[in-house]
Amino acid sequence: MKNWMKLFVVWAAAFGLYAFARIEGSIVASTLWWSFAVLTVYWTLFMIYPVTAANVSRRVTTKRLVSGQAMDVELRIERKYPFLIGMVTLEERLPQRLIDEDKTIIVPVDRFFRRAEVVHYEVDAIKRGIHVFDRTILHVRDVFGLFDRKRTLRLETVVEVSPAELPFDLPRDEHVGGRGEQYRQMRTYTEVANTTSGVREYAAGDRIGRIDWKASARRGNLMTKTFDQEQEKKLSLVFVPAVSAGYEEAFERSLSLLVGAIRQLERKNLPFELYVIEEQVRLFHLPDQSADVGHYLLTATPEAEGRLVERVKRNLPQQNGDLILISPFETSSIRELMHETQGSYHLYTAVSEVTG
Repeated sequence: MKNWMKLFVVWAAAFGLYAFARIEGSIVASTLWWSFAVLTVYWTLFMIYPVTAANVSRRVTTKRLVSGQAMDVELRIERKYPFLIGMVTLEERLPQRLIDEDKTIIVPVDRFFRRAEVVHYEVDAIKRGIHVFDRTILHVRDVFGLFDRKRTLRLETVVEVSPAELPFDLPRDEHVGGRGEQYRQMRTYTEVANTTSGVREYAAGDRIGRIDWKASARRGNLMTKTFDQEQEKKLSLVFVPAVSAGYEEAFERSLSLLVGAIRQLERKNLPFELYVIEEQVRLFHLPDQSADVGHYLLTATPEAEGRLVERVKRNLPQQNGDLILISPFETSSIRELMHETQGSYHLYTAVSEVTG
């Protein structure tokens, strides 16, 4: 039976008891009528006030989190006047992709005697992405369990969950520095970009390997080779989001490696460019485009390798310098790219090798 039908029956019973008390005229009949009249007023007010007058607000610990963390959510219910209610619950459906399962959180509230109530719940192991909490359902029931009402409140809270940062050690290279780390599978190919232009007298600090011993013997002094101005070396960070179906976890881990690489390069104040090989190759200049990189890390999705291989070969930066490539796997297609670049090439993968 619907609430309005129940309320109609209650009012009909109240009028019946009133007529009975007027006809009977006894104390018992009058007491019964006044008791039921109080309940009728209570149920009538219950249908109008507790749900419509309640204001619900949501607050999270922080709107910027890291994947894998727990998130604490606070719900606050306020109204101008207190009211006696038997049961109060708040229901929230968690945003898609926030956790692995489709889940509705039902939070019981202490009996609604006061004007304000605060409840908390926690979401464990949240996942990367931009998540929107868009509604809360307030469900109340009277102390006798006869009437219950629900109200859907539109409350929008946006939570940004960034990838976690994995430890990242830069490759062993005189232009980069750092030491090896467990996730890296590294292959290095170098080419000499300098051309000898002459000699000069040896100066303290010159490399022994650059001494021209023949010229030194002829002149009787140590002479050091000089070179044409070396082409400016650049450090490029390349992310290839190529992953097979069913390996989404490897993709998330490679994103965490990318975060670790960016943080490490920033700590060392090394200038670099970030290339993301997607449908259209995206180039980020850091630190000027840090906000754009942050948005990409929140919204990045994997792509099938078959659609990326030729694109990577076609758009891989061709320049002298160091290139750090991060990908979920080291596949045969990725290995072919080692021979496509000049300078030093360093490959980092999130998991063990997969041939393709």
